[in-house]
Amino acid sequence: MDQPKKIMYSIRLAPEHARLLKAVKARDGIPESEQIRRALLVWFEQKGVLKGTRKRKT
Repeated sequence: MDQPKKIMYSIRLAPEHARLLKAVKARDGIPESEQIRRALLVWFEQKGVLKGTRKRKT
């Protein structure tokens, strides 16, 4: 199955945010870009533009 084409964005982060992303990558092995994608999904849900598509632990 083909995955949809991804669009590249360029953003600037505070040094502390970059440090925290790297810390999670070192600890959990999750690339910084994937962490940002996951955080965006949570934010979109909070804003009400994306209805809970993520699986939640019960």
